[in-house]
Amino acid sequence: MTQIRGDDFLYRDEPVYGNAEDLVQEVREWAAGQPGFVELGMDRERNGWVTVWVKDADVEAMSEEVAERWPGEGIVVVEVPWSVGELQSLVTEVSAALDQSGVRTGGTALMPHHGVAEIGLGVITPEAEEVLTQFAGRPLCVEGTPADEAPETREQPLSGEGWRMLGQDQTGEAYRTGVATTDDQLDQLWALAGLEGEPATVEWDSEIAVWFGAVYGGGCPVRMDGVVVAGDLLHADLVVPNEVYGCNHDANPHAFVVAVQRQQLPEGPFRVQLEDRDPSSGAPEERTVVDVDLSAPGSTATDEQLHLDPTLALPAEPPLVADGDALHGDEVVRYVYRHDSGCEVPTLGPLGGSRWRLADREAPWDVEDGEEITLYPLSAEQDQIFASTQQMDWVFVRLPDGGTCP
Repeated sequence: MTQIRGDDFLYRDEPVYGNAEDLVQEVREWAAGQPGFVELGMDRERNGWVTVWVKDADVEAMSEEVAERWPGEGIVVVEVPWSVGELQSLVTEVSAALDQSGVRTGGTALMPHHGVAEIGLGVITPEAEEVLTQFAGRPLCVEGTPADEAPETREQPLSGEGWRMLGQDQTGEAYRTGVATTDDQLDQLWALAGLEGEPATVEWDSEIAVWFGAVYGGGCPVRMDGVVVAGDLLHADLVVPNEVYGCNHDANPHAFVVAVQRQQLPEGPFRVQLEDRDPSSGAPEERTVVDVDLSAPGSTATDEQLHLDPTLALPAEPPLVADGDALHGDEVVRYVYRHDSGCEVPTLGPLGGSRWRLADREAPWDVEDGEEITLYPLSAEQDQIFASTQQMDWVFVRLPDGGTCP
């Protein structure tokens, strides 16, 4: 459900806001006393303009008053189909019906600016589906996985095709992997995984040991159903079954140390990861690189041949860019600010082919000429960036093509 907006003709190219907190507070204090006021927020897809959502209100009269109180500012008044109270009543009604049928919910949200209320179910069971059919056509979004697509709930398997469990527990660190080819390496792996007792025996002639330091949210324990090989990648088949409602967003560790048959291994060199997706930049511990072929019976790898991927490690500090340099994707960079006395507001660049100006209604700029700042991209289109010091963050917006001073 997209955010409810006004007609396109209500919006202009200027002003462009970053974090116009003072303006938002002023408008909020005024709007709270207006008949029909529902909600207020900033529309990041419309230059950060302030939106006042109302229900059963005189939008035209309110818009005229806004224009008089804040001439030239970016503020629109928009009608929504449902008030907070109406959506809350719907949520109460649906929750009661689900509860009566023995279906637990994992949380609710009221989103009048999207025109809906939301209920989280984790997995949409047949019992839940039967209740929800009573509310067809109502402004309700249900978040969850259909029961026929949900992972099966069963006990943790102890073996499978080409692998067997050596030990597992909710210990160690999350987002980690490791490989062992000798008893000494297995002792180290066992300790890193936080497993108690002596390591289980590995038949080194036909097996190697792999540690998957998996992660799960509270209330949703993770299960390992197997080991998958795709090209030069070996990863776990990790499943988070949940029959009732959504998982918490905390990151808890679960260590799985398994023996993998050498005949299952990719031809070396190869990678070991938790999943088939690449680990996030800055999380090199999730990928183990094996520099040698371990498919031969009894073959081993030295500690130096079992290592992290240096390409995943973040640099010690971001690179330094200067005027005229490019900006790449989500790259964080350092930049030396130079004051331009010909501009009324602070500007940066050109960087990434454009000049950048301080967004409207931002906090006062107090960076000295020649001071180093850090720049963070804020949007996929890179139309906004953060300029940051240890004390403060400011939003800068891209000037139109060819723009020099705002």
